[in-house]
Amino acid sequence: MFTYALLALVSAVAMASSGIIARFSGLAAAELTFYRLAVGGLCLLLFVGLTGRIRQLKGKPDWRMAVNGVLLAGFMLSFLSAIEYISLANAIMLVYLAPPLSAFIAHWLLQERLDLPDSSLIVLSFLGFAMLQQFKFDLVLDTAQLPGLLLGLLSLCAYSSFLLLNRRSLPAHSQLQRTFYQLLIGACCVLPFLTGISLPQPDALIWIALAGIFPGFIAIYCAIVALQHLPTRVYATLAYLEPVTVILAGWWLFNESLSMLQLAGVLLIILTGLLLALRHKPAPAVIVLAERAQL
Repeated sequence: MFTYALLALVSAVAMASSGIIARFSGLAAAELTFYRLAVGGLCLLLFVGLTGRIRQLKGKPDWRMAVNGVLLAGFMLSFLSAIEYISLANAIMLVYLAPPLSAFIAHWLLQERLDLPDSSLIVLSFLGFAMLQQFKFDLVLDTAQLPGLLLGLLSLCAYSSFLLLNRRSLPAHSQLQRTFYQLLIGACCVLPFLTGISLPQPDALIWIALAGIFPGFIAIYCAIVALQHLPTRVYATLAYLEPVTVILAGWWLFNESLSMLQLAGVLLIILTGLLLALRHKPAPAVIVLAERAQL
């Protein structure tokens, strides 16, 4: 459990790096999404080639991989498009309703039963996220902001579906195979949005490479592995480390202020994630049986 919780945290931090890369690179939303997915797939291909595991990519992808590739591109593009119409705080709030929503849906669809302590910790983690946003949400939207609201809801649905569908993957498909095809299919879905794209400038190549390595390959691969082994409620809470990382990066790299309310939100998210992980730590006997089953 600890290993997979750590992978979920690594995924959240790597996901958060996309905002930093976007800020430094100046790449358009569709371009950054394409490079993130396409270069991420190339990085994974290079990784399996160097480690002698290229065979794990063989085999026809199933419908889950195809749908998840579409969902992956959909939630990224919808979010980046939503912030053109509504405030960043509102767009982020909609997207980060996905982790707790997924946990509650998994209670009904995946038989991942939630008890009162689990539900309370999930609600507290979302409260911590709202504290990071300093409760600055525009509750009244005008007609011009309606497309942003719809795009934000689309991003929410796509992200939730991505999390839940990766929980229902078939054991016959390796995690590397699922990651590769989801990145590849997601990149293909972004191609129609690359209108008027030109060859990247030399000074942008480093940011393109970083986008593919961190929020692309590492973030998605770690997320897929963690989702296969962690209960949705645990992963959902640990995913809130992503906005925590964004807030802390803004404070550290861009001299943005960090209020006491935001600091309290950081601590609350970390505490709820730790408590959920400890509550669902498998017993030693279960660990031994699992290890024997793999031998």
